[in-house]
Amino acid sequence: MSIVFVENLSHANGDKLLYKDSTLRVNKGEHVALLGANGAGKTTLLNLISGKDQPDHGTIEIHPKAKMGYLDQHQDVDMSISSEDYLKGAFADLYKINDQIQNIYQEMAIEYKEEDLVKALALQEELDLKGFDTIDKQIGNLVSGLGIDPENMNKKLGQLSGGQRGKILLARLLLQNDDFILLDEPTNFLDIEQVEWLARFLQSYENSFLLVSHDNDFINKTVDIIYAIENQQINRYVGNYEKYLELSELRKEQYDKAVVSQQQQIAKLQEYVNKNKARASTAKSAQSRQKQLDKMNVLEERKDLVKPNMSFKYKRPAASVVAEIQDLEIGYDFPLLQNPLNFELREGEKAIVKGYNGIGKTTFLKTLAGEIKPIDGKVELGNGVEVAFFHQVEHAGDETPVQFLKREYPNMLDGEIRATIGRFGIKSNLMNNPMKLLSGGEQTKVRLAALSLVPSSLLILDEPTNHIDVLAKEALLEAINAFEGTVLLTTHDINFETNWADKVLNFEDLV
Repeated sequence: MSIVFVENLSHANGDKLLYKDSTLRVNKGEHVALLGANGAGKTTLLNLISGKDQPDHGTIEIHPKAKMGYLDQHQDVDMSISSEDYLKGAFADLYKINDQIQNIYQEMAIEYKEEDLVKALALQEELDLKGFDTIDKQIGNLVSGLGIDPENMNKKLGQLSGGQRGKILLARLLLQNDDFILLDEPTNFLDIEQVEWLARFLQSYENSFLLVSHDNDFINKTVDIIYAIENQQINRYVGNYEKYLELSELRKEQYDKAVVSQQQQIAKLQEYVNKNKARASTAKSAQSRQKQLDKMNVLEERKDLVKPNMSFKYKRPAASVVAEIQDLEIGYDFPLLQNPLNFELREGEKAIVKGYNGIGKTTFLKTLAGEIKPIDGKVELGNGVEVAFFHQVEHAGDETPVQFLKREYPNMLDGEIRATIGRFGIKSNLMNNPMKLLSGGEQTKVRLAALSLVPSSLLILDEPTNHIDVLAKEALLEAINAFEGTVLLTTHDINFETNWADKVLNFEDLV
C-alpha cells in the first residue's frame, strides 16, 4: 500500500529548476532516505509532501487514512509550555479518554448507572490496548536515548538551548508513532552515542519514514530505499547507502553511454538531412528524418557535482602559545562544568571540543573569543593572535550572499566577492537570491566564505558541518588541515571526527 505517491513532479525555486517530471513513492513500512547536494531541493520536497508548499506541476497524494508527522528545520512551537507537557501532548487523545473515564466515575458516585460502567470499562480497555500506562516509560526511553537533560523537562521550551529544544521536538515526533514521518536532518543536535541510539530506534520503527541527512553512516544503518535528486530527476535505488553508491555509479555509466549513442544517432540523421533535403528524389526521406530529429527527447549531458575549493587566510601570531586557559569557569549565572578548565593551544594545533549537547561547548567557544565573560579564571590570547569565529546559528535575512559579504567588506569588488562565494560551492544563479531562501547548507557555505576573508591565527568553528553535503565536508576538512594556524572545532558528525585533531578536549570528563 502506498502511503505517499508523487507523480510527474516539476518544481522550481525562483529561477532554479529543482526537479522535472519526477516520481516518488513510499510504501507502508518503508524506510527511505532522500539524498542530494546542498540546494538540490531536499527540504523543498519535504515541504511539498507535507503540504507546506504547493508544486508547480504534478500531483502529491497522501493515503487518506495515514497520519503524517514532520520534523522541520524551522518548526514553530509554543515556547511557553514545558518540555514535559509538550511531550505528553503526543498522547493527547489518550489523556482525553482518561478524563472521560474519570468524569464517568464521578457521575456514578452521584447516580449509579449500569450503562455508564459498561462505557467506562470499554474506554479503559481502549486505554490499555493503546499503552496508556506505559506513557511515562515511553517518554523516559526517548529522554534517555536522545540525551535530554531530565532537569529540562520542567523548563519551558523557550528556556532551552537550540540543541536541547531540537531533541524535544524529535522526541515528540517519535512518540506520536505516525504512519509516515518526515525527518529533516534529525541528527544535527545529537552526539555520537545518541545518533547510534536513534539509528537503532529507526531500524525497528514499524511505520514509514522519509529521512534527509548528510550523515552517510547513519543513512546506511537506517534505510532500505534511497531516492537521490540527480540532474533534476528523483531516482530510486533499492538498498542502503553502500548499495546506492554502487548502483548510482552504474546508472551514471549507462546514462553517459546513452548520451553518446544518441548524439551519434543525431549526427547521422542530421548529416543525411543536410545532404538530401535539397534533392527532389530524396527530399521526402530527408523530411522524414527531420521529423525524427524534431520529436527526439534529447538527453542532456550529466553534470557531476564539483567539490568546493575552501581555504582560510592565515595571520602569523607573535607568540607560540595562541591561547592559555587557567582555572576557567564558563557559564552565565552559574558554572556549567564542575571542574575548571586548564589547557593551552599552540600555534598550528588542531583541536576538537567534545561533549553532549548543552554541556557548554558553545559557551566555551564564545568565552575564548571574548564574546562573553568567564565566571572565573583566565583566558589569555597570545600576542598578535587574531580570531575568526564561525557561529553555529545566525539569522538569515533578505540580504543576498553578495550583499552579505559586501556589508562586511565594502571595499571588495563584486567580482572578487562572487569568486570567493563560488569557491565555497555557491552557484552564480544563487548569489543574488535572499539568504533566507537558500538551503541550510548553502547558507553555511556563504558564511564560511565570509569567514575565509578574515586573516586569523585562531580559527574557531562551532558545528560548521551542520547541513553541508559530503563534498563540502571533504573540502572543509582539507581547508582545516591546510590552514597554518590553530583550529578549535565542535561537531556532532561522526564522519568528520577523524584522527586529524592534535588535541581533544572532552567536557564530559569535567562534569
